[in-house]
Amino acid sequence: MPSLKIEPNQQQTSIEAGVHLAKIEHAIEAVSKAGNEMLQLECKVGPLTFRAYIVFTAKNSRNVAEFATAIGKRVVEGKTLVIETEDCIGKIAKVELGPGDRISDKTGKPYLEIKRWLPPSVADDDLMPDEIPF
Repeated sequence: MPSLKIEPNQQQTSIEAGVHLAKIEHAIEAVSKAGNEMLQLECKVGPLTFRAYIVFTAKNSRNVAEFATAIGKRVVEGKTLVIETEDCIGKIAKVELGPGDRISDKTGKPYLEIKRWLPPSVADDDLMPDEIPF
């Protein structure tokens, strides 16, 4: 018979808006409702999972370039940027979380979402693996 000892949950279950490190757990190629290529991502920020969508359109090129830079891809103006799912999975990137459009029924406050992907900084390279909160 399967069994499991249930331990008390000591982890922090809420995250505040601001800059955090996120680990990309899953990435799949998809097509948006408008028919554009995109990546669907699942990212861990602390104990929470966030979904993010990177849509490949000319109008969204700045956001795609920010995402690519955040995961360590080189972005060259005038060159075609290719991002494979394998380029994303397991990467740790800096993100800015902010209030989204969806409102929580329990708290009446907006849920957080990934607003921006930020470039890595020298200080990020100094983080030891045991200092990353996931």
